[in-house]
Amino acid sequence: MTDRPNTGGNWQINYSWTQPYLPTSYNPFEERKATVAEEMIRIEAVDRIVQNQLTYPDAERIINTIMKQGGRDA
Repeated sequence: MTDRPNTGGNWQINYSWTQPYLPTSYNPFEERKATVAEEMIRIEAVDRIVQNQLTYPDAERIINTIMKQGGRDA
């Protein structure tokens, strides 16, 4: 249990622990690569949606608001 005797009523215990080897599937860098790949798929999907739009309602609303204000400063 201990490698030192009880001196003065105080017990001393020494121990050590090492990190077990983790398989590749637990490598945080590889998990990050998968996350980046998934994010790129999402970005490409959004790009396709935007490219296929015939109108841009939010942009049109902003432009109409600006045009109605004319030369007035906010």
